[in-house]
Amino acid sequence: MSSDSGDLYSVLGIGPDADAQAVRAAYRKQARRAHPDAGGTAEAFHQVQSAWEVLGDEAARAAYDRRLRQPQRPDTEDDAPSAGPTYGRGGSAAAFRTTASGSTSARSWSADSARSPSGTAHLAPVYLPDLSEPEPLSLPLTSQRSHGRFAARGLFGGGRTRRAERMAGLLEKHVLAELPTARLFNAVAIEPAAKDRRGASRPPRGPAVDHVLVCGDTLVVVTSLEVPAAAASWDGRRLHAAGRSLTLPDLAGESRLLRATLEAGMRETGRETSLNLGQQIVLLSPDGGMQSPVVESRGGAGRAPLAPARAFRSIREQLAASAQANVIDRHLLAALRRQLQNPLE
Repeated sequence: MSSDSGDLYSVLGIGPDADAQAVRAAYRKQARRAHPDAGGTAEAFHQVQSAWEVLGDEAARAAYDRRLRQPQRPDTEDDAPSAGPTYGRGGSAAAFRTTASGSTSARSWSADSARSPSGTAHLAPVYLPDLSEPEPLSLPLTSQRSHGRFAARGLFGGGRTRRAERMAGLLEKHVLAELPTARLFNAVAIEPAAKDRRGASRPPRGPAVDHVLVCGDTLVVVTSLEVPAAAASWDGRRLHAAGRSLTLPDLAGESRLLRATLEAGMRETGRETSLNLGQQIVLLSPDGGMQSPVVESRGGAGRAPLAPARAFRSIREQLAASAQANVIDRHLLAALRRQLQNPLE
């Protein structure tokens, strides 16, 4: 892989005239070579992934080619230092930047796949209502970062429980640690919680999502899947890996149902709100690597499943996009706690 040039074609070791098949073949070759498990580095692997996200997408590649043909002026905004995260493929507009090391990365914006952080996520927390109010959630529970636990069900439920517990730990380490106002809820029921004869809420049963992260007015629903392969492909509907084809959970549909349940529950307490939604499926490899499996996206709708490192970055971006990312809504936290299947005080 060439390192003396900053353009994306050099990263993949091909020329601008390469056809789509050649681009795909070059990406696979360079991804295998740059992968940390094969002696590469995380930085080199990320460069290859960034190049593929642009050159593997027809519209993004066309925009990049047009940019390469434009004369560069030293007084343009493009020469100013660029801050912020690198986004994935699927955006409606693309921009590119060259890092200090000379590598080129792509940034794409779209309402679904990547929203720019608002800048408020690291401001001082704002509590609604103020902490001087004892309701709707106690101070200890308001301050608690992670809520709920997993309980193994049935003879074969242990494996899924261990995977979910492992993912909860990773989310605490790679998401909560980066976003001070974010909260994690585990084993969250989708349908409204039932009430006993006295009117008190009982732990709900029925369908549930593994993890819900909340930051401000944004919810991101997360689940994980173990993939026994170093590489996989995603066509927008099914994941293909190790000779198998898997239909993934409908997180978009589940998150919409959960939002309806939460908003209805909050209205009952006099709190009107409109929640933003996000989703992410995290693929786990048997060796526990953060960069694998490598996922080749072949288009289609929906957010692609990703290896942990890229998935956690996507989750952080989704959570930090809201202008209310520094707000801790105690009504929302209380509503989410009512949906916990296994509350843990």
